[in-house]
Amino acid sequence: MSMLQRRFHVSVLLVLALLFGVGGCLHAEAPASTSPADRLGTAWWAQRHQAVLEQVRAHPDAPVLLIGDSITHNYEKAKQPDEDFLPTWQAFYGSRGALNLGFSGDGTQHVLWRLAHGEVDGLHPKVAVVLIGTNNTGWLQQTAEQTQLGIDAVVAALEQRLPTTHILLLGLLPSDLSAEKSRRDAEVNRYLAVRYGDNPRVTYLDVGSIFLRDGRLDTTRFYDTRFTPPAGALHPDTQGQRILAEAIEPTLARLLGQPPVQPMAQLGTGFNTALIPVQWLEQDSYDWYGRHRAALDAARRSSPQVVMIGDSITHFWDGPPQATRASGTASWQWLYGKRPVLNLGFGWDRTQNVLWRIRQGELDGLAPQWVVIHVGTNNLTGTEHARANTPAEVAQGVEAVVAEVRQRLPQSKVILMAVMPRGHRADDGLRAPIAETNRLLAARFASDAAVRLLDIGPQLLQPDGALPEALMPDGTHPSEAGYRIWAEALRLAGITAGP
Repeated sequence: MSMLQRRFHVSVLLVLALLFGVGGCLHAEAPASTSPADRLGTAWWAQRHQAVLEQVRAHPDAPVLLIGDSITHNYEKAKQPDEDFLPTWQAFYGSRGALNLGFSGDGTQHVLWRLAHGEVDGLHPKVAVVLIGTNNTGWLQQTAEQTQLGIDAVVAALEQRLPTTHILLLGLLPSDLSAEKSRRDAEVNRYLAVRYGDNPRVTYLDVGSIFLRDGRLDTTRFYDTRFTPPAGALHPDTQGQRILAEAIEPTLARLLGQPPVQPMAQLGTGFNTALIPVQWLEQDSYDWYGRHRAALDAARRSSPQVVMIGDSITHFWDGPPQATRASGTASWQWLYGKRPVLNLGFGWDRTQNVLWRIRQGELDGLAPQWVVIHVGTNNLTGTEHARANTPAEVAQGVEAVVAEVRQRLPQSKVILMAVMPRGHRADDGLRAPIAETNRLLAARFASDAAVRLLDIGPQLLQPDGALPEALMPDGTHPSEAGYRIWAEALRLAGITAGP
């Protein structure tokens, strides 16, 4: 039994004890994070609990609940300029009839007490947004594992008390209170990503990247830093709370079965959506989740020497898990022969989808000699499900994918493909952003000895910049002849056929 399985097993037993009063001995040993506790000795907390009960009775048809601590509680503030959150609340949640069940300072144990004492009784919301745990790893001084068990208990309590509700579980937001807290928070988020990766009742969403700039916490988006004296960054300010709501909105709207409250092209302009790991976004001609499960199964059954990662351009080449479409079988066989290869290309994937898949275990337990990455082209196109990213954002998204691969597969040789050209004409609208994306990737990885950037665009294009239909019939996906050019480039880079 793996560590994750053991933790899951323990959390299930704890939740059974908490919810149904069984296993008294186990309950006595339960960590504080899983044992319901009130804060009725604090006057405002007791008064807020009563006020929430009144709101619940007055609005039994509320379609959305926001459950958490001060970051959620803060939506009720209208203190300019740094803590003016009511406009954001009204735009994204109040307009939908949502209820705010955030209590400043709460940990998982306090949420458990509130859930057990009427705060969701009689409600049947479509979605419950949960952001809890930062106080467990903070002032409550609980370990990452204790916090994980507490969050598991909150989720299980909601599943039991709200059987028709979908839970949108948010990862802990970054802070700079201490290096130890940040370490614990990162461990909690890694656990939650795997724990709830395939739970049909729970969608896990980690939006912490929206508060980073050049890989470091942007403390200017937190109002604590403007206190006198300054405090550590923990609470998003007016702008930070706004971008938090925008980052959540596409997923929340999808779960509610509604269009976003703002057009997708207007959401997320203050942060890089290419860095937020998300599940399937675009309807396509295959089962995205089924392919993910097939990829996990194929990885377990084989020991691939090469792993291909990307979107439909990789998906439609060949190799396991087998797709319904294979456009480059001959070139695949010429390149790889009998060498075991895993194809982790998924049609319509953007960098954010690849980040989600990697964090859901598609590379776990593998030790390939080579990893070939080609992703980013879909980020440059916008739909009703995701806005188009700028070349700079796409380059950052690709860099994040490379970083995830190197973290998990430090011994593997990485070949990063420049984004392939699109459109048959040299003046196609995607040519310029692709060229700029590739320029940024070249600047980033030119001196990185661990990553080889490989650009086959010149081999695909004619001298006048035209992309022959013989190589890419639809202007995006290679034909057998196009895949042969890619295969020859990979062979020259050092990948040889198996026996």
